[in-house]
Amino acid sequence: MEVLVKWVGGATVILTIGNLKIAIDPVLCDKGTVQDYFWFKSTRIEQPIYHEDDFENIDLWLITHNHEDHIDSKGKTKISKSSKIISNQNALRVLKDISSENLSVLHWHDAEEFELKDYTIEVEAIPAVHGVNPLSAFFAGRGNGYYLTVMKGDEQVKIYFTGDTVYKKRIIRSLRNRSVDMMVANMGAAKQGSWIMTLTLDAEMLQKMIAELDPTMVLPVHYGTFAHYREPAEKMQEIEDERIKMVAVGGKMKWSSGASKR
Repeated sequence: MEVLVKWVGGATVILTIGNLKIAIDPVLCDKGTVQDYFWFKSTRIEQPIYHEDDFENIDLWLITHNHEDHIDSKGKTKISKSSKIISNQNALRVLKDISSENLSVLHWHDAEEFELKDYTIEVEAIPAVHGVNPLSAFFAGRGNGYYLTVMKGDEQVKIYFTGDTVYKKRIIRSLRNRSVDMMVANMGAAKQGSWIMTLTLDAEMLQKMIAELDPTMVLPVHYGTFAHYREPAEKMQEIEDERIKMVAVGGKMKWSSGASKR
């Protein structure tokens, strides 16, 4: 299957597979916007880059958690009532004014299978542990990663969105013996070096994840966009692994998983 990837900035990614469009975590506030996370404030330092039609006809939205750098008021306006929406529990209060019969909540290890257009899609919620400090992770709340299997005829592609997490063995166990064609990894080492401690993947953790899960391709996102994303792109570029594909904000990339057969 061929996948067209567009990175809007932050955690916001749009995947197009044939006539199917899948998007995750719409955060579209302008550069200079200050967000308040109670323990700290953070400024958006890069402008999101997109065209209005990028968000037209989104078939499936994935919402990992309720933090404002993953879903904000401007981004929420791009979620159509006709879209299928998969969310974690704590994002419901953000989505409460989106009246959609197509909204499903998945807790860790829950899965749902459904049909969209000519595709069969299975989505499973994978644990996302939002911090190396257990106290910080507790107060940050449970987020979801998502493991998607998109199937059409005899072809399929398996995509793992890490969500905001750090490296934990429980995550690896959740994905043991599963193939990962594409891993969309939330990077940035958020709050690294502060008393809160690292909240998202850094380059070292990414290498461990790759070694354990053996994905065919890795797309790093969620770096550079906000001031609390501490680790720069250069750290990932130093990793000698041709499976890591870097895309600029607003950039697109075509990638093929090959003729993966069921």
